[in-house]
Amino acid sequence: MSSSNPLERRVPARNRTTLLTELADEVRALGGTALVALSATAHPVLYVRRTGGRLIPVVVVEDAAANRWFIWGRTGSEHVSRPKQAAAALCGLDRLPPRSWVNPVAARRAAAKGAA
Repeated sequence: MSSSNPLERRVPARNRTTLLTELADEVRALGGTALVALSATAHPVLYVRRTGGRLIPVVVVEDAAANRWFIWGRTGSEHVSRPKQAAAALCGLDRLPPRSWVNPVAARRAAAKGAA
């Protein structure tokens, strides 16, 4: 099954420790500090130190479709096939637009009421 969507590509079977170690290497390549903790367990955690000393824990999870993701913080995530992009986000090198605090469902309902 060939797909142009990079998130649908299957990543070769690698354990969580290997994936987090690869991400740690990418963070270090960008000048960041990273440490893999609990590497001998089934649930290792990568800690990345941000500017100002804040530690960000990163874990690998698998979704219902068997895709694996790096996740961190409240909203941070990146597919495991993209460790360079995840490292850039963790090091603060990719500035995303500020998150909107508007509830999209409430906004749609308000627009629908106005149209009625």
